[in-house]
Amino acid sequence: MNKLGVLLLACTVGLLALLAPLSLSLYLAQKQGREAVMSSLHEVANDVLERARLQRAQINAAISQLNQQPPQAFCSSQQLQDMHRLVLGYRYIVGMAGMAGSTLLCNTLQAQTEPLALGAFSGPDPSGLRFWNKVQLPGLPDQVFAVVARDNYAAIIHPDFALDLLNQQSSVSSAFLQTRLRSIIGQRGVVKEQWVQRYSGDGKALEFEDDGYFVVIVPASNSETAALAAQSSSVVAERVRRLALIIAPLGLVLGLLLAALVAYLARRRLSLKGELQAALERDEFFIEYQPIIDLHNGRCVGAEALARWRTQGGKLISPSVFIPMAEANGLIQRITARVMEIVVRDAAELLRADERLHIAINLSSEDLKTQDAEQRLKKLSEEAGMGPRSLMVEITERGLMDPDKSRAVLLAVRANGFQVAIDDFGTGHSSLSYLATYELDYLKIDKMFVDTLGTDAPTSLVTMHIIELARSLGLQMIAEGVENPLQRDILRKHGVQYAQGWLFGRPMSIQQLREFIDQHPGDGTGDVAESQAAGGFNAG
Repeated sequence: MNKLGVLLLACTVGLLALLAPLSLSLYLAQKQGREAVMSSLHEVANDVLERARLQRAQINAAISQLNQQPPQAFCSSQQLQDMHRLVLGYRYIVGMAGMAGSTLLCNTLQAQTEPLALGAFSGPDPSGLRFWNKVQLPGLPDQVFAVVARDNYAAIIHPDFALDLLNQQSSVSSAFLQTRLRSIIGQRGVVKEQWVQRYSGDGKALEFEDDGYFVVIVPASNSETAALAAQSSSVVAERVRRLALIIAPLGLVLGLLLAALVAYLARRRLSLKGELQAALERDEFFIEYQPIIDLHNGRCVGAEALARWRTQGGKLISPSVFIPMAEANGLIQRITARVMEIVVRDAAELLRADERLHIAINLSSEDLKTQDAEQRLKKLSEEAGMGPRSLMVEITERGLMDPDKSRAVLLAVRANGFQVAIDDFGTGHSSLSYLATYELDYLKIDKMFVDTLGTDAPTSLVTMHIIELARSLGLQMIAEGVENPLQRDILRKHGVQYAQGWLFGRPMSIQQLREFIDQHPGDGTGDVAESQAAGGFNAG
């Protein structure tokens, strides 16, 4: 073989060596990209079905409760009050109504004066539920509801609630379908009629590509309904394009390995997860403490520990930013552990000196899936020589979504003497069912309800119902976000025991908290020196 032939062969082999890994990588990238999109769409569809299942279960439970109540005048003022209180216990229901056939006679969302004919309904389903979609109530022209009835009562719901997924990307479309009629009950984003008609209703999941979209349809267990999720196929094209930009310049396997290493190091340093990991390693987290006041004597009984992040450059990162970041990247348990360590380091001496004081620590949903947080809390308090009642844990409904795990953890927490408070009650993240399922000590009234006290806002009545509910369950109450004396006085008058907010003191350092506690030993009136509390410890 002459020199030219050898050169041509070498060029050919070299070209093949360059193109083979490139072609294989592009093929794998396209295949994995499609599988990732389909898997993500299945997750969205299953989330929609689960929310719809929970919603239907709550509707049946609410109507059953009304049917079991003692006889009273139908649609009377007393019955509407009972319905309103019932709504507070169900997260997925916005109102209840009295029905006669297909006519809505009264409801809790408005002062209805005339019967409202809803027309033909869908159903009934196997449980006897009848459905009306796209219902507009006369007094609420800008809102569209769905009405779901059984017997003489109905629940009023938002038709797209099952589609309102916290973790859903904006590029994902979704819909809730009635399979028998092949109709759309509610939808988000682009949902084409041809996709709905393509589903046979055979009870099996369906995947297909159509008109530039990847589409997944997943049926419910009863096959009466299904969830659809769709995303533009340009998502896979973008994945392939990004990978090609890395592979093409570098070429061979060595280039791919080097690119992967560089990409890994860059992602670790620049990604949110990498920043959080670095912050934990550099000890950039610290704690501020917001005082909690006994409303009956003005004594400071403790504080809530609030995690703060200050970067090496001195920039403060808001908890509303880094807490969701930590949850999404699997680092929230490490942050909780760091908070516990800092609280014990800061406050152990203070808490040992006065066993009446406590510090509240927030636990995430991940913390309630294992015994790690409970065991760490016990170990740290024992090593510091503190009594268990010196520490309280605060939880939200998101932490209670897996009752098999979270209930066992909370039972262990309380068995060790630590107190438990449920946070954000009444904001759409807590419900009466959780109060009945779990053993709790405190209920925290959210700031959004405290803000309505002393005003004509309709939700001010909800605040009173929450207080009444907590009292009936034997729970002590802590009101959040108290900003003026009128709110404090109303809360105290209605039996709320404790409060926190800028009226008493803003978040502060541990040294400022010690001084604050010394200055607020309790004078028997419940009045706090507001100017000093609000201005003297402005930790901002």
